[in-house]
Amino acid sequence: MDTVRVQYEAFHARRAALAGVIEHQRLVAAELAMSAWHTELGRLAARVRDDRFKVLVLGEFKRGKSTLINALLGEEVLPAYARPCTAIINEVKWGEPPRAMLHHGAAADGTVPQPRQIPVDQIEQYVVIRDDQALRDSPYERVELFWPLELCRNGVEIIDSPGLNENTIRQKVTTNYLSQVDAVLFVFSCEALASASELDFIDNILRVAGHEDIFFICNRYNMIRAREKQSIREYAHGRLASRTRRGTERVFFISALDALEGRLEGDQERVVASGVARLEEELARFLAQERGQAKLLRPAIELRRAIQEGRRLLPERRSLLQTDLATLEERYRQAQEPLKRLELQRQQILTRLDRYAEEIREAVDTEARNFYRELADRRIPEWVDGYDLQNRIELLKFYQASDQVKRAVEELTTFVQGRLEGEFGEWQRTRLQELVGSRLKSLLADLDTQARQFVSQVDRLRVQLSAGASGSFAVETGETSTLERLLAMAGGLFLGSPGAAAMGALFGVEEMLKSLIPQIAIATVMVMLVGFNPVILIPALLTSAFFQGQAKLDSTNQKLKQSFVEEFTRQMRVGESQQAAEIAEAVAVKVSEIRTAFDEGLGREVQNVRDQVESIRAERLKGEANVQRQLERLTELESQLNAIESELGALVHEIIPI
Repeated sequence: MDTVRVQYEAFHARRAALAGVIEHQRLVAAELAMSAWHTELGRLAARVRDDRFKVLVLGEFKRGKSTLINALLGEEVLPAYARPCTAIINEVKWGEPPRAMLHHGAAADGTVPQPRQIPVDQIEQYVVIRDDQALRDSPYERVELFWPLELCRNGVEIIDSPGLNENTIRQKVTTNYLSQVDAVLFVFSCEALASASELDFIDNILRVAGHEDIFFICNRYNMIRAREKQSIREYAHGRLASRTRRGTERVFFISALDALEGRLEGDQERVVASGVARLEEELARFLAQERGQAKLLRPAIELRRAIQEGRRLLPERRSLLQTDLATLEERYRQAQEPLKRLELQRQQILTRLDRYAEEIREAVDTEARNFYRELADRRIPEWVDGYDLQNRIELLKFYQASDQVKRAVEELTTFVQGRLEGEFGEWQRTRLQELVGSRLKSLLADLDTQARQFVSQVDRLRVQLSAGASGSFAVETGETSTLERLLAMAGGLFLGSPGAAAMGALFGVEEMLKSLIPQIAIATVMVMLVGFNPVILIPALLTSAFFQGQAKLDSTNQKLKQSFVEEFTRQMRVGESQQAAEIAEAVAVKVSEIRTAFDEGLGREVQNVRDQVESIRAERLKGEANVQRQLERLTELESQLNAIESELGALVHEIIPI
């Protein structure tokens, strides 16, 4: 645990240092009349200070997820029993004294009740549901549990999810968490290791959503006979190693119960023997170093751009201060028409983005509709026809036909849903990504051209304001690319994975696509997860012609499968338009984020021109002595920028040693 503590302490020290450097730059931005940057740097500092490590624990029912979390926490905080299952999501966070907040889901009218505090010792009443129907009908969404635990004090939040056997739960987990979490712990049981449904979820949801460094936890390893343990390890490595970036290093064999009881009893040897201690150390290393690196590098890159902008403004402000007031005001008057043209050009760029959003919405909607029709018309009938039904209807037990049909339909529904997830994942990886990727690439290339023209006009206007006809003042752009300059404070939206050269990397279409495509996958993957509930299918089949006229024939099971396909695909066709529209909307939302980022960047360029002239005009009105003080202050601010840049460079060197 000492190693774990040291790793987190190092991260927190660097985070505090970075927040301090950002605040220093924020003060400089205020003095340089960089109003938009001053605001954004304040948000950036808050983001750095408040950021937490989010760890999502996933797995099917009764794999030991809650027991593992309790073992990590060192106390029996969450309910973990053999029969009942966790019904809603639990978020465990640092807090003292212990308390719990219960969050409700949306009501029928769309309103969401305010969260309410509940006694910690009553959590079980809300998070444990003992049957499937109660699970589906639960009005609660999640519980926030605040607890004074050392792991959470390090800024780690543990998210305990319900079992993944329920499609509605998969949707909730995917929608709310996959785009936010830093690490995913997927828990298996060594007694039933790596089932087809588990691997489907990993391949078609987790990895499609961009999670490539998954921690695979093979729990209850202590329950495996000694002579079978090696074969279990080999089997797990064969099934799982290729599904995570670090291969066998990310496959852990543990006993969560031994670790929990060892900690409750103060038996450290038992904790070590359980395998959980090694898991904790590797998780801490991953969070504090690899994820911590990303959490610090991205704001560091944004800070670097603010420093560059400050350097760019220094000679401009110096030249403006040396311009007499009458000349400055005349130049500013003449600049109003070019500024209006820039605003018009800004609107034209945004209109192009709006048109593109609509075009891609229509293209994705059409592609999704075609995909759904292909599933309903061809693939689902083929899957079901070739499926060997285990819960077959037996004529000798016809008096139990209703129960038999229920079991058969549930089996077929589970089978088809699994195949649908696989098909949807493959569709996303190929047809959807190819469609969206090619169009995004074309759009971004077009925007880059328009952005260069826009920025070039801004810079020419700045030269005219600062130096007039003499042209003696030159705009310093340094190594900043146009897209980097415009999207400087986009919150890491377009940044790819940080690497050793991250501080020198410039924006480019390919890097933006690498970041955007997984985000689109996260946004769209949840749409297909809306399950076709067997509770709806069963009554439809029981009242159908199949049950009334065909059930006693020798071909009963085949007729059942045919009727199942007819009803399942009928429901799919009913929802086809809505689901296709939702997928198209999810993609359009990402385009709207690009629009917002460009709008802010273009607006910042124009506003900066106004801010500089108006702030210098105010300084000139205070008299010549004040102007001289401001010129001297610019020299001091230049020294401060040098110091900030040097401090940032040293910090980045600590984050990514060269």
